[in-house]
Amino acid sequence: MTVGLDTPPTTVAPAPAGGSGRRLTVVEIVTVLVGAVFAATLLYALAGLVIEILAEGDGSPLAPYADALALPGTAKVFVDTIVVVTVATLCALVIAVGFAWLNERTNARLGFVAAFLPLIPLLVPSLASTIGWVFLAADRAGILNVMLRDLLPFAGLSDTGPLDIYSMGGMVFLYTLNIVPFIYLPVSAALSRLDPSLDEASRVAGVGPARTLFKVTIPAIRPAIAGGLLLGIAVGLATFSIGVIIGAAARIDVLAVRIYNLLTQGFPPQTAEAVALSTFLLFTVLVVSTFQRRVTARGAHATIGGKGIGSAVVDLGPGKWVARAAMIVFVALSSVVPLLGLFYISLLGSWQPSLTLDGISLDSYVVVLSDNPMTSTALRNSVLLAVVGGLVTLLAATLIAIFTAQRRGRISTLLDGLAKAPGGLSHLVLAIALLVAFTGPPFRFGTSLVILFLAFLVFFMPQAYVSASSAYAQLSRELEEASLISGAGPVRTLTRITLPLMLPGLVGGAIILFVLIMSEVTGSALLAGPDTPVVGFVMLDLWANGTFSTIAALGVVITLISTAVAMLLLWVGRTSRT
Repeated sequence: MTVGLDTPPTTVAPAPAGGSGRRLTVVEIVTVLVGAVFAATLLYALAGLVIEILAEGDGSPLAPYADALALPGTAKVFVDTIVVVTVATLCALVIAVGFAWLNERTNARLGFVAAFLPLIPLLVPSLASTIGWVFLAADRAGILNVMLRDLLPFAGLSDTGPLDIYSMGGMVFLYTLNIVPFIYLPVSAALSRLDPSLDEASRVAGVGPARTLFKVTIPAIRPAIAGGLLLGIAVGLATFSIGVIIGAAARIDVLAVRIYNLLTQGFPPQTAEAVALSTFLLFTVLVVSTFQRRVTARGAHATIGGKGIGSAVVDLGPGKWVARAAMIVFVALSSVVPLLGLFYISLLGSWQPSLTLDGISLDSYVVVLSDNPMTSTALRNSVLLAVVGGLVTLLAATLIAIFTAQRRGRISTLLDGLAKAPGGLSHLVLAIALLVAFTGPPFRFGTSLVILFLAFLVFFMPQAYVSASSAYAQLSRELEEASLISGAGPVRTLTRITLPLMLPGLVGGAIILFVLIMSEVTGSALLAGPDTPVVGFVMLDLWANGTFSTIAALGVVITLISTAVAMLLLWVGRTSRT
């Protein structure tokens, strides 16, 4: 069944089947238990951290906030963070929605490749991509800068520039490239499942493609756009690798890096102040989350009714070549160019501004894959955690998303808030909380794969939950109700109706989780160790030691692994639509 834009909200919005007072089904009981385990893990860790902080201070809950705000440069940190994240997220929103529309609704798409293009920035680890751009666009020694100065001697360029990645513009540029995929994935999934009759009716009425896009298509997928926006802001606030590498040289201090410095750059660590600053991130995410939840609950959006809906293709005429060129340029800037920089350095064995083929070899890859036990073990551990941790996190998030959409009450509100809460806390603070809670008695997990699994479950539950919520928000509840009326139980309805229809949206979430777990840096720096290394831990160690060729080779290997997995998942998602 398809619902039009003028359908009353009560018909479209997820209504509690049978009312909030009905008895819980088997699926809902399992969901509550899953949510309880997640909540217990998160709250137990945070409670232990708060108790330890209060035990160190004078017991006043406001003291850490006063101390944090009194730190030198705190006002500038807030201003820089707001400017970078706001500008980058808005730019990413425009790019992501535009690319999703071009790929799903117009003749500018390039087949399967076109749908894959905007996802490529996810596949290159943020730390590796940032380092790649440093190799290329550092003010003095950047390879691109040296090439441009040699090619344009008449321009009067000095021994610096013309590009400067160590600047506010460079920060916003890298943040934008990093955020685009997180908004693109839920929006693209929603567009691919949207009934094209709405667009066709608009065009039959004489409305042009541009006006149809803004008046019909975008309002119909508002839940997905709101979910993507929430993901983008959460990712921007939590991004650490760009700030720690670019921000220091550019004198731009964002909250994620300030929190990291408070925890690692002094003794004893200023844990109380770091947690206090993290609550500002949490407050921002919860405010945006409230907005996203209200947009989803309004119901003034179209829903999908099953397989085989297809797409209403808009003929852009000659403009399709401009659109395709824009997507290709985006891919070049976001991934291909920095990846080529990494590949060049990995072959050369050192960072040299001038291009040369002398001494190139594959020695760095031999080191990464076999000669260095730390890097080879880290790759195996990261792939294992990305597969197992990603699947478990996405399944748990999907169950919670369906429960909170179907029911209205204190339990669903609590689960919704808890699932999104980690998005506003620095991975470093969460990692310290998990260390305090689970390395000592009675658990004694230490730096093991178990505590890393728990960490990734907590770290990335918000991303998984928002992706699952956006996927479910596009479904028509009448399909589930028809299944239940026909005699199918809740478990069969979930596995045969709900999950298959959600699969395209869930594929995007699976890609996000796999790539994020594979390349997670900040939490891994504290939770991993020499006995249980992961990629993020090893990359930070290599960067600190200036081992540029090895870190470049490791970045290329991770990109190849992530690309293979993402292409497989995208193929599964596309196959499910036919």
